[in-house]
Amino acid sequence: MTKKTTSLLAAAVVGVAAIVIAAIGGVFDSSDDSRLLVTADELADLQATGDVVVVDARDPEDYAAGAIPGAASLHTETLNQTITLEDGTEVPRLVKDADDIARPLRAAGIRENRPVVVYDNGAETSATRVFWVLDYYGHDDVRVLDGGVAAWTAAGHALESEPSTPEGGDFTPVAVPERHADYEYVQQAMFSDSIVLCNALSAESYEEGSIETSTNLHATSLFADGDVPYFRGDDVLADLLAEAGYEDGEEFVSFCGSGYMASINYFAARLLGIDNVRMYDGSLVDWNARGGPLLPSGATT
Repeated sequence: MTKKTTSLLAAAVVGVAAIVIAAIGGVFDSSDDSRLLVTADELADLQATGDVVVVDARDPEDYAAGAIPGAASLHTETLNQTITLEDGTEVPRLVKDADDIARPLRAAGIRENRPVVVYDNGAETSATRVFWVLDYYGHDDVRVLDGGVAAWTAAGHALESEPSTPEGGDFTPVAVPERHADYEYVQQAMFSDSIVLCNALSAESYEEGSIETSTNLHATSLFADGDVPYFRGDDVLADLLAEAGYEDGEEFVSFCGSGYMASINYFAARLLGIDNVRMYDGSLVDWNARGGPLLPSGATT
């Protein structure tokens, strides 16, 4: 049975799969990872203890207009680098190496043994991108504010326009290879029966062209409708991953255009307790720069 056929069958039986998953717990049991997502009130309680680093991952202009009190600004672009391939092609927005990324992380107050809560405006890519960066570089207690700034203000909490000067951090980044996928890894994963390559872009983009054997789960579908864009409940997230062809025990590799939207799907998988998950940093920008082919809807040749 081909990997593509397996994905189609998984989509057909998603209702049954969801019932079985709920019954046996399995990989979608998020009890151990529920701390990865915090509410506005939970963040306020954490701040009251003084034992949390709050990181604003939005653009500096948004931060200056009003941020959660005590939050340090950490724009995702300060964590990126551009590399040049042998043929002279540049690949932008790849995460910096450990030695280079330590400085901006420490400047934001990131510490070894202190929990980090990162946020954006809600239903954006910057908070989950920073989550992936810290997860990849070995921080073991990183959380995302559910609903972002929209949830914070909806809960009656105030914003402040005065910038925060955080205490200097001491975090030493050490890469965890199992959280990262590159071009060579994806090439090998394309025809693996135990790895799901999932495109986080829209269905229209996926239909135009995607990595061979890949499935599709548009990252925006992971957020609930409403004034505050909370993540959907665990049962819905589990169903969506199953519809995208994911089965218990497989590895989940998320990608998109440049490694931002993919971080939403990566975070959702981690939230559901899936430990065997990677993100293709650089994603289709990197894939295209290296000559990787794209096929309509990830069709198998």
